[in-house]
Amino acid sequence: MSGHDDLIRAAIGRLLAEKTGVAVISMREIVTELLARTGAVLDESLQDLLLEMAEVRGMTVALDL
Repeated sequence: MSGHDDLIRAAIGRLLAEKTGVAVISMREIVTELLARTGAVLDESLQDLLLEMAEVRGMTVALDL
């Protein structure tokens, strides 16, 4: 991953940490929040990373894009 991807990965981690205890999160909401925070649009590999990071935290991601 590039340095930019590392920043997005960190932003994903922070967003998921803020939602601790939430069982289901919205892909649309997370992508919107990431866009607002980082200015970056998630590509497919980073969306996969979001899904993996959420799963590790016991969250389900609603694919409502």
